[in-house]
Amino acid sequence: MITAEFLRRQAENCLRIARSCFDLGSAERLRLMAVELHAKADEIDRRGDLRSRFTPPGQPSFQNNDRG
Repeated sequence: MITAEFLRRQAENCLRIARSCFDLGSAERLRLMAVELHAKADEIDRRGDLRSRFTPPGQPSFQNNDRG
């Protein structure tokens, strides 16, 4: 499972590479990738916050939707 922490580390890697990149187009693309990765990490964090707010203690954070 991909975690917010993993995505943030990848974003930092993109920024580090962008800073050392001589090709300005590639550096910009790496910076944009970092922004997208941070946004996805924030989304994962928000989902986790919502899940913990609306799930009673001791209950799983998912429901079994198997109707078979």
